[in-house]
Amino acid sequence: MKLSKIRYAFSEARKSIVRNGLMSFASLFTIACCLLILGVFAIITVNVNHVADQIKDQCEIQVYINTQASDQRVDEIGDEIERIDNIKDITLVTKEETLEYAKKEMFADKEDMLAGFDEDNPFADSYKVVLMDIKSTAEAADRIGKIEGVDTVINKQDVVNTVLSLSGTVRIFSVVIMVILLMIAMVIISNTVKLTVFNRRREINIMKYIGATDRFIKVPFVLEGFIIGFLAAVVAFLVAGGGYWALLKYTENVNFNIVELAGMNMIAPVIAILFVVFGSLIGVIGSAVSVRKHLQV
Repeated sequence: MKLSKIRYAFSEARKSIVRNGLMSFASLFTIACCLLILGVFAIITVNVNHVADQIKDQCEIQVYINTQASDQRVDEIGDEIERIDNIKDITLVTKEETLEYAKKEMFADKEDMLAGFDEDNPFADSYKVVLMDIKSTAEAADRIGKIEGVDTVINKQDVVNTVLSLSGTVRIFSVVIMVILLMIAMVIISNTVKLTVFNRRREINIMKYIGATDRFIKVPFVLEGFIIGFLAAVVAFLVAGGGYWALLKYTENVNFNIVELAGMNMIAPVIAILFVVFGSLIGVIGSAVSVRKHLQV
């Protein structure tokens, strides 16, 4: 397509948007709202996956040794655990370290309650075991539990499975919502273009009469949908990005340490690409469908 025709198409698209200002604004607002809802689900999906990765990285088997076991036997148990398949790393937490942690963290203002425990420590030595493949946690925990001198094995596999299952459900639900919102927005932009076609039917008939091609007539309408969709994407990105930035600042101020939310560097590219691609596609597809069905050329 020649540069002059491209300029003409963009000029006509811009004029049409201004001429049908109310409907153009309604379409932009509706598409932006649809994209915002889509963005919320995208942000939730990214954060659920982010939290799932954190939990997977932190998934440990806690192994408590019998309090009657000697220091030599504790070391031997550690060697036996290391020889088990799928073990990535093990860390010994001595009963003395556990007592110090209890004094500083759990009884910071009531250390006198632990008086005398230095001579008669009630805590047990333990190992923190990190696996290479968390899917085999149950098998590894069962083998560790059979080692002589191991008193208790705490397996967090149920928590991991719950988070992974939730992550998959959120992804599927987000895709379904994405399809529904895409259809709704396409109907809205289609109606806008349909109204424009109706208002310009006489002009279109004259253009057709003097030999204008179908493509020459249709391109401005498709560009109109693209421009509206793109502007809606920009608006949605500013609102969603600003809202998420405020949420991150809020969690920082209230010391929200349960989980770490995904940073703006992770969220911004996702919603920017998502909004621009879907906003533009909604506009182009909605316009193209409307023109094909309702423009008699």
